[in-house]
Amino acid sequence: MRALVTGASGCLGRALVEELAAHGWDLRTTARMPAALPDFMAADLVTADLRPLLAGVDVVFHCAALSSAWGAEAEFIAANVTATRRLLDAAERAGVMRFVFASTPSLYADGTDRLDVAEDAPLPGRCVTPYAHSKRLAEQMVLAADGQMRCNAIRPRAIYGRHDRALLPRLIGAMRRGTVPMIGGGRALIDVTHRRDAARAMILAASAPGGRVWNVTSGRAFAFRDLVEIAGRRSGLRFRRLPIPYSLAMSLATAAEAFARSRGGAEPALTRQAVASLGRSLTLDISAARRDLGYRPLVSFEEGLAECFA
Repeated sequence: MRALVTGASGCLGRALVEELAAHGWDLRTTARMPAALPDFMAADLVTADLRPLLAGVDVVFHCAALSSAWGAEAEFIAANVTATRRLLDAAERAGVMRFVFASTPSLYADGTDRLDVAEDAPLPGRCVTPYAHSKRLAEQMVLAADGQMRCNAIRPRAIYGRHDRALLPRLIGAMRRGTVPMIGGGRALIDVTHRRDAARAMILAASAPGGRVWNVTSGRAFAFRDLVEIAGRRSGLRFRRLPIPYSLAMSLATAAEAFARSRGGAEPALTRQAVASLGRSLTLDISAARRDLGYRPLVSFEEGLAECFA
């Protein structure tokens, strides 16, 4: 089987390349910037001719995305919606048999605590961030395209591990600055997913019946303050914990974003997405992935964290 991995230079993409190679898949990889990866072809999925990428490909694993707490809505739509639509169309024309999309559980977030959320749980009428909105639109397109080309998606929660550029780097950055905000006292529950667990779930989804989406986590939820404690011990950094009420944190983030836009748009230290992600509980029910895919989390947070400091 020949697979195309988009976003192959990212945390999930690299994990997929490793897992697929270990199981004997023939690989083609792509990202916007050059990378030392198997049969690599640099491409911007929004503008490039996608036919060379898809020639001879049986399965597409679509990991490429603009995943950020900050940015213009038009940028998220281009990178996450337009690119996905173009890739779906090109893959179907090329005779690709399977298409697996890396979605996000951010589309569940509504500003309240949500626990053990299943895939059929009601979604908010309005997504809380442009990122979540764009991924929701892209996921809808992927599932609607299921037909002769079987299309599935996974919603992995808080991917971390080697090559992570978001979750742990941001946390470690706050530790190095000397203060970690504890929004709502750090009591919010958060699922995490090691990159290898997420990659294995995508591979399992490639052989499942089409038109489905599955939640994916590493099977254990942590209070944010406990994640900070574990990461703090592992890093050896000294820092203080600053309790902040949720409403105050959201007001500060709103003001920080307005100030950042007035100064040219650089991402502020505190964003509304960060406040919502770290100040409200969001945990996922992964029983469908266990049942339908035979998915089993293999990497504990402590094990996964070790590779981030190796």
